[in-house]
Amino acid sequence: MNKKKNKQENNEFQETLRTNEYKNLTFTIILVRPEHSGNIGSIARVMENFNFNNLVIFNPIESVDNILSYETQGFAMHGKDILSNTKIIEIKKQDNHLTEFKTLLGTFDYVIATTARGKSYANIRRLAIFPEDLTLPISVKPLKIAILFGKESRGLTNEEISLADILLRVPTNSEYSALNISHACGIILYEIFKKINLLTISRGEHPVLLADRKDRLILYNIIKNIIEKLKIRSYKEENVFLAFKNIFGRSLMSTKELSLILGLFSKVNSILENLNLYEKKIKQN
Repeated sequence: MNKKKNKQENNEFQETLRTNEYKNLTFTIILVRPEHSGNIGSIARVMENFNFNNLVIFNPIESVDNILSYETQGFAMHGKDILSNTKIIEIKKQDNHLTEFKTLLGTFDYVIATTARGKSYANIRRLAIFPEDLTLPISVKPLKIAILFGKESRGLTNEEISLADILLRVPTNSEYSALNISHACGIILYEIFKKINLLTISRGEHPVLLADRKDRLILYNIIKNIIEKLKIRSYKEENVFLAFKNIFGRSLMSTKELSLILGLFSKVNSILENLNLYEKKIKQN
């Protein structure tokens, strides 16, 4: 028996290797208005467990001194380097919170929000899928993905969630669904870790170029125009739009797929525009 060879194979087996499909994905964990430094330290620890290195703390309620304290480093354990390299964004005027948040998310290609709710179909903004059902993009170019967690007491607001492409919820006991934020983060990162290191989810032998956020926004604007032209009852307009946005957000469209869909919706929009002009001329006559 070749002990040296066995040891080498064992070491290789124990290594964590990113699959080729997901090698261009970069993940950033964003904590929005965190309230407790201990949870921040615990999240840094669980990030180290699953090899996620980028942490952003946005507009924290907890003080920066407490976030970077020796006690918080104790919670972080081997994730102390993640904690010390954390980007902390403080907002002086709270009226600017949402504007600054939009600016931050604009630097990412894909945004994943999280919620402890999302069980009811009454609020279409909070229609959530389970982490294990998440399909991650396969891209030939670098792709920056943000994963959002809200403050411990109330989570992300509807406005913050509306800026994301997809919403995740961890399945729990219906009688007590609220997880500690670090536990929820650990479960979600574990599911993603398995996907990008162990499982291969592909649309063929060659990865596809994914549509970026700017291109998707063009499609969303055209859909809004179509909905307005169809004269749907005003109280349903937003829900119809959000339904389309949710579907396309989950689909992870390629640039080719988006081009075809964009062409179709643009044609529909053009036909409706001409029809409206025709109706106006008839009324004028």
